[in-house]
Amino acid sequence: MNIRSKLRTLPLLVPVAAAGLLTVPLASLAVLPVAPWAPGVRSITLTQAIPTIISEEGDAGAAAGASTFFKSNLKKGGQAFGTLSGRITTHDIVDDDANFEVRVRQLIFELPGGQVIAMGTSTYPTGPDFVPLEVGASATIAITGGTGEYFGANGELVTTRKADGTYKQVLRLSQD
Repeated sequence: MNIRSKLRTLPLLVPVAAAGLLTVPLASLAVLPVAPWAPGVRSITLTQAIPTIISEEGDAGAAAGASTFFKSNLKKGGQAFGTLSGRITTHDIVDDDANFEVRVRQLIFELPGGQVIAMGTSTYPTGPDFVPLEVGASATIAITGGTGEYFGANGELVTTRKADGTYKQVLRLSQD
């Protein structure tokens, strides 16, 4: 085979070689375990006692910026399992006739092994004083961090008010 024959086959070899190079990365993807963006979830279900209001700033339920600070004991499976401290601030009175408002919730769960922090907005009914979630209503906010055993925590917190005034708190933590 002379040099001219070799040069004529070169254009055919380039696409074939390129296709071979592509099969290596694609084949290696087939052996990967579960995708890194699909972590597992660890749930912690807690019962929050009726909150004790520590202080209120502003006219709760009447103006944006009004804040309520509270603290509650937590139980897991009927056993003491830490405390919850929180601040709930009225962010927006949506409509006087709508009878609800948006509140920013900042929550600190003091648990065995560390803290879990959750933040976000939730919709609450309005009233002349601080009005809790309606019975059976749920609100979901983001878990934004943690310490100790919960270092780097992320996920979501689902809060549901029960008829007896306690709350079910479900921390859904992403497992990386």
